[in-house]
This record gives sequence, C-alpha cells and structure tokens, in this order.
Amino acid sequence: MLKVGRKLHPRSLLTLVATGYLLALLPLLLLIWHDYSTLSRFSNMVEEGSTKVVEDTRRAIQLTNLSEELERTLRRYAVLEDATLLTRFHQQLASYRELLVLHRNSVPVTGLYHAIEQDLSWLEGTQDLKGAKERADSDHFASLNEHHQQLEEATNAWVDTLVSGAKVRINTLQHELWWMSGVVGISTTLFSLLFIYLTVRPIRQIESRILSLGAGIEPEREPVDGPAELVELGERLSWLHDRLQELEQQKYRFLRHVSHELKTPLACLREGADLLSERVAGPLTSDQYEICGMLTDNSRRLQSLIERLLDFNRLSQQESFERTPQSLLQQFMALLETYRLHLDAKGMRVELPTEDLLVLGEPYRLGLILDNLFSNAVSYGAEQGTIWLRCRREGARVVVEVANEGTPIPAADRERIFEPFEQGNSRRQGLLKGSGIGLSIARESARSLGGELTWAEDAHADVCFRLILDA
Repeated sequence: MLKVGRKLHPRSLLTLVATGYLLALLPLLLLIWHDYSTLSRFSNMVEEGSTKVVEDTRRAIQLTNLSEELERTLRRYAVLEDATLLTRFHQQLASYRELLVLHRNSVPVTGLYHAIEQDLSWLEGTQDLKGAKERADSDHFASLNEHHQQLEEATNAWVDTLVSGAKVRINTLQHELWWMSGVVGISTTLFSLLFIYLTVRPIRQIESRILSLGAGIEPEREPVDGPAELVELGERLSWLHDRLQELEQQKYRFLRHVSHELKTPLACLREGADLLSERVAGPLTSDQYEICGMLTDNSRRLQSLIERLLDFNRLSQQESFERTPQSLLQQFMALLETYRLHLDAKGMRVELPTEDLLVLGEPYRLGLILDNLFSNAVSYGAEQGTIWLRCRREGARVVVEVANEGTPIPAADRERIFEPFEQGNSRRQGLLKGSGIGLSIARESARSLGGELTWAEDAHADVCFRLILDA
C-alpha cells in the first residue's frame, strides 16, 4: 500500500502500479453497478407501467362490454320471460361489480364512480319480470352508456398521465446516468493523473541524475521520492558517480605520475642525442649522424606528447583561476617567435590584425588555445601558404580567428576533431605527428574561460577556427 505521511511514498513499484490500476478501476466498477441497478429499475418501471396501462385499458373495455351485455340480457328476459336469463343478469352484474372495484383502485375518477354506483343500484332492483319490463323500457340505459363512455375517456386520460410520468422518470434516470458518468470520468482522470505523477516523478529524478552523471556534474544526494526499487536505483547511481569520480582521480594521478616519471629519462635521452650530434664523444659517420637526428626528433615528439598529456590532465582537474585582461597581439607575436623556424622552413606567411584587442582570460589557458590552433595551422597548412590571425569586437565579446590555406577539413570530421585523441583525415606536414588532443584541450580551455571554440566557414581560407571570448 501507500505510506501516508508528509509525502505519499509507495512501498514498491508493483504496489504503485497495482494501486493505480485499482484506483482507476474502482470508479468504473461503481459506474457499472450504478448503471446496472438503474437499468434494472428502468426495466421494472417500464414493465409495470406497460402492464398497468394494458390492464386498465382492457378493464375499461370489459366494463363497457359488460354494461351492454347487462342491457341485452335484461331486454331479452323482459321479452322471453325466461328465468335463467334473470339469473344470468345477476351473475353479469356481480362480475361487473368485481371489475369496477378493481378499476376504482387503479383509475382515480371518484365522481364518475358515484354515478355508476347509482346506475348499478338501479339495475340491482330488478328482482322479477315486472321490474325487468319497467327497466327494459327505461331511458336510464342511455345514461349508463354515457357514463361508461366517460369512464373509457377518463381511463385513457389516466393512461396518458402514466405515460407522461414514465417519460419524466426516464429523463430523470438519464440525467442521473449522465451525472454519474461525469463524476466517474473525473474521478478516473484524477486517479490516473495521480498514478502518472507518482510514476513519472521518480523516473524524472533518476533521468536527471543519469544526465548529471553523463555531464560529470554532482547529482542530487537526496533519496529518490518514489517506490523502493527506484529509490535503490537512485542510490546505485550515486554510488556509480562516486566510483567514477574515484576512477577519474586515479586516471589523473596515473597520467601525472607517468608524465613526470617520463620527463627525467627523456631529458637524459635528449641530452645524450644532442651530445652525439655535436660530436662531443668523437666523429660520427653519416649514418650515425642520421640516427642521432632521428633520436632527437622523436625525443622532441615524445616531449610534446608528454606536455600535451600534462595540459589535458591539468584542464581536467578544473583548477580555479582568475580572468584578467590579456593582449591578443602580444600572444600572436609570441607565437610568431616560437614557430619562426617552422614558418621559414615551409615558406609560410602570417597576416596579423591591424589593432590590438583585450580579452578576459588566464595567460596559461589563453596561450594554450592559441598555441594549439597556430600549431595546427603551421603543421597542416600548405607550403608557401598564408596564415591569418584575426580579431574583431562583436558587442561585449571578441571574435578571434586562426585560418590557413591547405587541405579543407571534411564535414564529417569537423566535430570529431574536437574529441580527445581524435584526428582528421588530413595528413600533418613534417616529421612530428599530432597527439589527437590539441583541439580537445583548446576547446576545454575556451569553455573554462567562458568562451567557445568552433570550426567556421571562411571565404579566403581553406581551414578556419573561431574563438569567442568576453572582452
């Protein structure tokens, strides 16, 4: 059943479903019972009314026929002087009285019955042939026939009254059925809405927690307000969130430890390769010098990957920072200085903005975004091509674009390249290969600064990335 307290708590999902169906079904059962009893009353009323109407009408006709029979029998007795006819006359008169008593109890026309009683008293005075002859020639039979005609009319009027009353009662029953159906419909709807609310509310709470779990947001810790099974499911989701957080922290610690542990031997390898390349340990053959170059290049690549992993780990930790005004032109100039050799090697040209704008950001994260975008432009850009560094103000925000000539990014890859460890189908120019997390780090950094990084269409460049930040 349901626990009654400050809130309505079904003990189990099965109890909730069963109770909901019973509550929705109960008004329907009441309606069926009410309709059955009403129809039974209606059927009995129609049956009784029909029987009464037929009996009253038939009795009125029989009374009229008997009055005519009495007149004929009396006249025949007066002419034929047969004593058996007098006996038959009195038998018919007794039968007439019995029918009249029944009719008087059924059809209320008191004044007419009094006149007929006087007629009957006049007929009962016939005890011998002399009295029969006196009454046979009397005009009193015309009055008797008139009284019977009036009785038939009164009976028909009474039947019409019964029919009208039956119609009124039928209309009353119809209104009662409509009223009861409306009450049952409203009750069923209310119970159904209550059942839906009690079912949907905990499911919505669980859905919200699942969405929070997928978004990496702390879900609500309050118990799910619903059946025991859903409450337990909510608790398991909270446990799953805690477990995922624990595994996430273990992953970050592993990345941090591995990255730092790799940097020390990597530095020794780079130093040794540099010493060999500088022929400090003695002269080298051309093959040996080429091998030293390969060691130097790959150690640099490994160092770049380690630094990217450290950046990714640092952003994932969601460290607190303060946004301050940063000069975009200074950031662009620093990029040119860092990538000067790569630009010269590929013969690439860089166009800078004509004015310097300030954006709200944190130096490390802003530099990380622009470095990743510019690095991709240099690596994937066409030789002898152009790189455009642009910035413009749009309302309270600043739009920064890094665009280059080269192989366009296919439409299917324009969102996938922002996922961690995902790369497009375009080949990177040069010996160093990408790690697949540069654009992911750039987008996360942009969002941490309150901005957004997207791919954009450009009329002059083949590839363009657009960064929007607060001014």
